[in-house]
Amino acid sequence: MTDDDELAPGSLVRRWRLGKQLRELRANSGKSMDDAARYLTVKRPTISRIENGRHAILPKNVKFLCQLYEIGAPLVDTLMRQAEETEERGWWAIHSGTMPDWFETYVGFETDAREIWRYESETVPGLLQTPEYARGIREAEPGPLSEADLEKSVKFRLARQQRLVGRPPRLRIVLNEAVVRRPVGNSAQMAAQLRHIADVGRQPWATIQVLPFSIGPHPGTNGPFSLLTLPDEDDPNLVYLEHLQGALYLERQADLTHYTAVFEHLTEVALSPEDSLDFLATLVS
Repeated sequence: MTDDDELAPGSLVRRWRLGKQLRELRANSGKSMDDAARYLTVKRPTISRIENGRHAILPKNVKFLCQLYEIGAPLVDTLMRQAEETEERGWWAIHSGTMPDWFETYVGFETDAREIWRYESETVPGLLQTPEYARGIREAEPGPLSEADLEKSVKFRLARQQRLVGRPPRLRIVLNEAVVRRPVGNSAQMAAQLRHIADVGRQPWATIQVLPFSIGPHPGTNGPFSLLTLPDEDDPNLVYLEHLQGALYLERQADLTHYTAVFEHLTEVALSPEDSLDFLATLVS
């Protein structure tokens, strides 16, 4: 495998790009989502999920949509080949039993993201969690969880972090002070978690800042969010908002602009990266 192969986008990003291209072709043809849904004999939300890259894109459906949009043969062949490439399963497939479908989609995008911006208000982000912290968070969730399930969950969390060892993304994280003050596990385990956050924050590809209580109200009070920039893109492409029973993926330019502005404001009022490392050190001394 060459370096170029390792940096090639995964199947989920390829599916997102194909869906985006199909959306542009539909718009250029003057057809609506309802027109496309009737032609494929599916429901309108299915077309929306296809165009947003969150639904399997079958080569035969690409062919039918191209017929509707009156697309010529050379481009049709290219798009159908791209659809075949999107059917590959990612590394996370072996962990699918440990996470809901909506989060599996996020992991696929996270794996290939060129940049990940995250604001977190309550818990340490999964990419930064130590095994003991991850276990403590899972144990706090309602409902019985077997020892085997706990171990699988921790292994999956560690597998997500492997990319930080190989080819890390540009990571920008803002942590509400509550995140680093709320104890998870015993004091030694929490101290190890804080030291791990600081270790990542010292890496050249990572910027970690703490948002202190002293700043008072701020635009992130509505909860955590992530902004992902995909390969070969200049600006964030997706906003990810998680809730207890699912997640939202926002792609409208207005939403991207808004959340980008909110994140940048948070980085401005948070402690500097250097001061954040000093602050973390005071919590483990």
